[in-house]
Amino acid sequence: MRISNAQTSAMMHNNMNRNSQAIAQLQAQIGSGLRIQKPSDDPIASARLMLIQREQASLGQYNENIGKVSDNLKLQETYVQSGSDAMGSIRDLLLWAGNDSNSPEDLSAIATQLSSLEDSLVSYFNARDEAGNYVFSGTRNDVPAVTFDPATGTYTMTGNNEERQAVVGNGVLIGDNVTAQQMLGADADFLNDLHSLVDSLKNAPNDPATRQQLKDTLEQLDVTHGHMMGAMTDMGGRQNTLTLLAESNADVSLANQKVQGDLSQLDMGGAFLAVQAYELSMQASQKVYSRMATISLFDLM
Repeated sequence: MRISNAQTSAMMHNNMNRNSQAIAQLQAQIGSGLRIQKPSDDPIASARLMLIQREQASLGQYNENIGKVSDNLKLQETYVQSGSDAMGSIRDLLLWAGNDSNSPEDLSAIATQLSSLEDSLVSYFNARDEAGNYVFSGTRNDVPAVTFDPATGTYTMTGNNEERQAVVGNGVLIGDNVTAQQMLGADADFLNDLHSLVDSLKNAPNDPATRQQLKDTLEQLDVTHGHMMGAMTDMGGRQNTLTLLAESNADVSLANQKVQGDLSQLDMGGAFLAVQAYELSMQASQKVYSRMATISLFDLM
């Protein structure tokens, strides 16, 4: 079969075009440093990269949630610790008030100090975060955890005992709060006992019933303080869990980054060698084409 000059010319041009396209693709890869410019360059690797990118986005969200939960717990730990310190001061005063050598004036002075500490304790349980939410009110964080009714002289738990949860890992939920009910009980017994005792120390310091109130309030204080320390321990355990999760997420993210690099990063040395090879191929094609273009059948006759 005779090959015409037009066919030869077309084949040579097609070959040079393919080489030019390959060089252009390599130059784009070299410019970006990425082996894959579009999914069709490597469909399997592209699919894996998309999965990794989604996982990296999830890890980013988990880490953001971990940071928020940790900050919330740190804030609550600060207020619970302050409340614990106040409880210690209240306990000292209750023991002092139980001394038989106190005069009515002494007991009245103690009652004044107890009343001040009562107010401080309530303020800790009704603490708010930077957004104005009540931190110990459970999921009802738009209302105070504890409310005092002047008409009845009693405290009521107005928040709830529900735990707010955040996603901090693949299928991992963790609570980002403790509640006032968890520490004070559903009926705020200690606060009500303390408030009633303050009135009794001021108005009936020598009444035997006041002595009994002192004992009962001290017992309730120890129970409540135990619940507060339990909440502190609980929050400390959650912080440890968050630290471990953050470290695990960091390890997974680092492994993903390595896989991403292996799949997408360009071998620069190999790319430059490939460009040189295509350029040599084009030069050889041009020489062959030029040589063939000068050949004539008349030269062979």
